[in-house]
Amino acid sequence: MIKIACVGDNVVDINYIDGIINPGGNCVNAAVYCSQLGHQSAYVGVMADDGYADIVMDSLRKNHVDVSQCVIKHGETGRCTCRLIDGERILGDENDGGLVKSDPLVFTPELIRYLKDFDIVHTSCYSYFDDELGKLKAAGIPVIYDFSTVWTEEKVKKISQSADYILFSGRDELSAVENLNMMRDAVDQFGCCLAVMTMGTKGAWVYDGHKVYKKEPYNAEGGAVDTTGCGDSWISGFITTYIDYKKKVDHMLANAQGNFITEKNRLDAMAHIIESAMCMGNLRARYTCRIKGAYGFGIPISDYKEK
Repeated sequence: MIKIACVGDNVVDINYIDGIINPGGNCVNAAVYCSQLGHQSAYVGVMADDGYADIVMDSLRKNHVDVSQCVIKHGETGRCTCRLIDGERILGDENDGGLVKSDPLVFTPELIRYLKDFDIVHTSCYSYFDDELGKLKAAGIPVIYDFSTVWTEEKVKKISQSADYILFSGRDELSAVENLNMMRDAVDQFGCCLAVMTMGTKGAWVYDGHKVYKKEPYNAEGGAVDTTGCGDSWISGFITTYIDYKKKVDHMLANAQGNFITEKNRLDAMAHIIESAMCMGNLRARYTCRIKGAYGFGIPISDYKEK
């Protein structure tokens, strides 16, 4: 088991087709998935004082996620929408990310002290506090940063100064080689420890500076109830497994006397850890695609009441 803090965005996904309001957001989803995998999970973010935030907070508490460090402010929760227009499912954004974007989280000394007790912090490009990440780096707190598809070479170079691990979603307009080169550059050129790229039904890649690992998705032909959150669940399964086993290896190396293992031995062990972690990512993502909403816990739109 590891301790992971997911810090950043929160939204509600309002599905006007099904008539359901689901809690979500990259960091909220990851916090729930990590807790469901048996890890000690926390969510930290700016929460609005509206009824939608209550839906998100209630779902986090029901999934045993620590929300003690959330900051409550006056404003609106981000609202993502799904509507049926002329027979087409149209995704939208009702309020430009809400309070998370208009008044993003600030890393106070108190929050830094809290986060230092975790094995890793997960955050994303939708959290809007990139300039704050240097505080985590200075405090020695490992960070995994999710770019989704919103990445450029300039952005990756900047974030790599603070993040140890970077997650990309592959971009369809780019070739496989172009996507892969960006992942390689994050490690070889910009100094990240590990880069991950998910490609939906095309699978996932991981690069550690030595080798590119590829994993096809499990049972992609088996269909999906809803693919919302599948990428978030893949990285949750991967990074918790990877960090959990890496901690054990690091502990043994730090406490070994004499010529315990060689560097070749260590690299072999880490290679198998990456492969096992990718398997767990696949399993968690496959589980998620059988759930309506990112992780369920939605309420009917008819039951929603403004505060």
